[in-house]
Amino acid sequence: MEWSNRVLDTDVCIAGAGPHGLSAALLFNKIDPSISVTVIDHSNEWLAAWNRQFERAEITTLRSPNVHHPYPDPFALEDFRIRKGFLPSGLPYNPPTTECFSAFCAEIIDDAGLDEPLIAVPQLVQSDQNGIELITSSGVIRTRYLIIATNPHEKIIPKWTRDLFQEPNLVKHALDVNLLDLPNLEGQSITVVGGGMTAAHLSRGAVLKGASVKMISRRPLQIRDFDTDPGWLGPKYLSDYYSETDAQERIQLAREARGGGSIPPWIHNSLLDLSNTDSIEILESTEVISAQSESSKGCLLKLKNEKEVFSDQVWLATGTCSSLQSMECLRPILENVSFIDGFPLVDRSLRLEPHSVYVMGRCATFALGPAAGNLWGATRAANRITRDITGVELVSNGT
Repeated sequence: MEWSNRVLDTDVCIAGAGPHGLSAALLFNKIDPSISVTVIDHSNEWLAAWNRQFERAEITTLRSPNVHHPYPDPFALEDFRIRKGFLPSGLPYNPPTTECFSAFCAEIIDDAGLDEPLIAVPQLVQSDQNGIELITSSGVIRTRYLIIATNPHEKIIPKWTRDLFQEPNLVKHALDVNLLDLPNLEGQSITVVGGGMTAAHLSRGAVLKGASVKMISRRPLQIRDFDTDPGWLGPKYLSDYYSETDAQERIQLAREARGGGSIPPWIHNSLLDLSNTDSIEILESTEVISAQSESSKGCLLKLKNEKEVFSDQVWLATGTCSSLQSMECLRPILENVSFIDGFPLVDRSLRLEPHSVYVMGRCATFALGPAAGNLWGATRAANRITRDITGVELVSNGT
């Protein structure tokens, strides 16, 4: 669709074509196909950033069970897997393979007849009594409702890396590491900083490509099947969470429930098997306190436990923090929105009052709880937002 230098009118604009944006688009389509929905993204492909992230880290299996996905029917993915003959992952709780998940999403997008996302980057968002106007890189969009599903975030970069970034290719954040472009790491020493899933996948991937790896975690490795206790997906914990009236306390509960990075037992066992070959050393309960680049190549890291580690490359699997405020285009909208620890205090419908702007993903943590950024959170957010806009609840999920 060509609309450069033109004005596009739509009922709903969804910024972001990942799993969260897809969940919302599918639900609008199912509730009322007459509602015009326009999805904008950096790419004109659904799930482009999501698929790229899995490919770059060579992740072959999701962590969430197969009942969590963008489609409203929780059993649709398993039905698809059986119907299409995809092999199960064989892991506990039956998470889907990335190949099966990608194929499933392609089918539900095609079956729903969803248009491809429009390539457009919001540059300014303005709100008045007539609705929302987005000035984008490709033109102007006027919409009644705007849904932010882009997962705005900032990389967490430790202070001790400041000097290392002055040297090319010495240190990278995990989001910038592409294992596909590194077919052979033979003879390389790589330090992976972090103790979560990303750190585990990158460490494992580097070893399999011939590198000698040190994985440094500031805490003992947290071995959990899921990044959030399943009790946070239902009334067991959410009842008390939703009844908490103190905003600061509620956000603190969510942060404690997330508890930092963790890895499931199966990948922990995989790392232990590799450590028996002396190709990887896991340094737990310590952290890097300083680093200096060497004159020839590589760098020397000094750890809190007084050890020193030489490394040709440092990969920072230190995560990201949710940052709606990093979206400069939203500045006029956010002037009257309260934040705690970077999380907007949205209403129950995930709306940034008084504007007709909604959020999904980790930005919805205050309203949904610690699993807001997961696939579970995608369907719950979509349900709340579509219910607020249409007055229709397709499936009651108790949230």
